[in-house]
Amino acid sequence: MAMAFTSAQAQNFKLGVSAGIDAARMAISGASGGPLKYRTEVVGGLHGELELSRTVGLQLEVNYAAQGAGLASEDLSSIGSYQLNYITVPLLVKLYGTPRLSFFAGPQAGFLLSAKMKAAGQGETDAKDQFKSTDFYGVFGAEYRFDNGIFISGRYNASLSNSFDVDEPGYEVHNRYFSFRIGYAFSIGE
Repeated sequence: MAMAFTSAQAQNFKLGVSAGIDAARMAISGASGGPLKYRTEVVGGLHGELELSRTVGLQLEVNYAAQGAGLASEDLSSIGSYQLNYITVPLLVKLYGTPRLSFFAGPQAGFLLSAKMKAAGQGETDAKDQFKSTDFYGVFGAEYRFDNGIFISGRYNASLSNSFDVDEPGYEVHNRYFSFRIGYAFSIGE
């Protein structure tokens, strides 16, 4: 971010804020049971975008992200949920298809803030010790920006590492989530 501010004199730099909804579901291998349901939650974040040329830019973000899944039995009744909350930091390469439409992809680090498990008929229990404190993802998506600075975006985030921290052979958990955002960005230098 500091390098981006020093380059803002010569290039277009934008700061922005966004909020929206994450729709998350875990990919679990080595487990049995019914299908997983999506966990949806309101989320938000801040970003800085450096336009390197008319066609390429870099965007660094800091976001609050909600992940996890609803757990269902084989008859599709709800039996519980995992609720994971992260601070995520993606570094995205943006390709500007037009001045308003861009496509992006890049790596993301996630830092676990809390993990709760709820079981039907029981209270909430802390499950943070079952999950690794960091997670790494691949991210890709698209954004449309209006002339007034308002933008809408959608992205898919896929965990590249096993998020589960319990030594059980053949059992892996990967966070997967869609993120839909609306936000506002303003230019600092042009």
